[in-house]
Amino acid sequence: MAQRPSRVTIVTSTGTRKNMVSLEDQRQRTRTQRSHRNVTEHPSTDFAASHGLTTLPWLGTVAKGKSFELGIQYNRHYGGIVRIAPDLVLVSDAKAVHEILVEKDLRKSIIYEKFRQDPKVASILTIRDRPVFRARRRLLANGFSTQYLKGLEPQMLGCIQVLEDVLDERCAEGGGETVVNAWNLLGSLTTDIMSETSFGGSFELVKNGEHPLRERFTKALKRSSIYQVLPFMKWIFGHAFQDPELKRIIDEIITRRKQLSDEKRGKPDLLALLLDTHEQHPEVLNYKEVIAEMFVFLIAGSETSAATMTFALMFLLENPDACQKLVEEIRQRFPAADSPVSEDRMKDLPFLDAVLKETLRLRPVSAAGFFRQTDEDIVLCGKLLPAGTRMTANTTFLHWSDEQWPDADRFVPERWLSEYKGKAASEKTAWYPFSAGTRTCIGKQFAWNELRLVLVSLLRRYDLSVIPDQSQELVNFTVLQLKSARYMAGRGTDRHAV
Repeated sequence: MAQRPSRVTIVTSTGTRKNMVSLEDQRQRTRTQRSHRNVTEHPSTDFAASHGLTTLPWLGTVAKGKSFELGIQYNRHYGGIVRIAPDLVLVSDAKAVHEILVEKDLRKSIIYEKFRQDPKVASILTIRDRPVFRARRRLLANGFSTQYLKGLEPQMLGCIQVLEDVLDERCAEGGGETVVNAWNLLGSLTTDIMSETSFGGSFELVKNGEHPLRERFTKALKRSSIYQVLPFMKWIFGHAFQDPELKRIIDEIITRRKQLSDEKRGKPDLLALLLDTHEQHPEVLNYKEVIAEMFVFLIAGSETSAATMTFALMFLLENPDACQKLVEEIRQRFPAADSPVSEDRMKDLPFLDAVLKETLRLRPVSAAGFFRQTDEDIVLCGKLLPAGTRMTANTTFLHWSDEQWPDADRFVPERWLSEYKGKAASEKTAWYPFSAGTRTCIGKQFAWNELRLVLVSLLRRYDLSVIPDQSQELVNFTVLQLKSARYMAGRGTDRHAV
């Protein structure tokens, strides 16, 4: 039985209410004011409003990556529907959020157009037109089917093995101890996994160390958030995702693949699926749309998974009882440090799933919520929202609500296994890590498989501990992240586990 090579230490661093009027009055006001919805006469001014008519506090927090915190304050103070701009409301009422995302399935907000690599070319993430979205999702569905994802497992495990080799080597050099930036290392790992499974080859960021590609990803995500409130900045610094270097890399990969014969293209991957469709039906998927989809999967897919992995480790190491319980569950199934890991062998690991669900509750990657827009007048919570109203479904408010989750600010994986303090987990009504309804993340199962494989592989092999008193400040720039962009693995011991 192989020994676990080391112990790795993880270290973190780092208004007043408006008077409500009757629904009929609201309808009448909508009819009479439809043609002049300005800041003083917009029909939604009868909602509770933050800071009177000024949106500056909200815009400032978006630019600083803190809108998710201010949004929670607004909903706690003003109620379930709050007007934060002339045509923008923030919704945290559980029933209303479900209506927005699932029952009414409202169209995505125009704000998603700011996330496009090419302003004129939409991806699965940024398509707003429902028929176009349905067609694109059907097109991509085969690349995320259960059977297809099963075929990607060896490629994922190959990337994870490279990570283990790097950690083993560093532990050996340090006499059983090592120091790594887990935030960067896991980000490199997920980028390698995404490139290996989507582009047919790993970028080998884990093996070769820090790479400017990751920094470009981070900057693109940050710029996209800032441009939401300061759109003129794009004329100074360029569009958020129009990074010439990123575009060059993806163009080169796609060009090389197109030049290969079918026999030489190798194992099937998402790029092969898109290229085959483009070549056979260019009217359905043009070349620019192929590039747009690859940008989304590479950037969004890698950064969201990396953040969740890191947050999961953080919670485990700061909650030693939960960590020990998970380690025991994993090592009972995988008794040796080099026990082969597979999705089939990971079935029935309930505490692992509970840890991941609780991590996604406390640290949802889309902490700013989900943005929608009304195409016609609708009623939420007895209040009229006229056509053209933009809204944010404040799902993070629900994730952190004591009403929905007893001891909501505590990391309690057990709440997912049985009732906690008399309340079952509100998975269907107050848990939206992957959105909901027709716009549920298409890569949800890919991410879930990836998270499970990585955590099991690490915890079956390494003993982890935490260095306390480090900054854990959060910011949200498209994706929730540590402001310090650091989550260090460091000072260990000579103790080995078997």
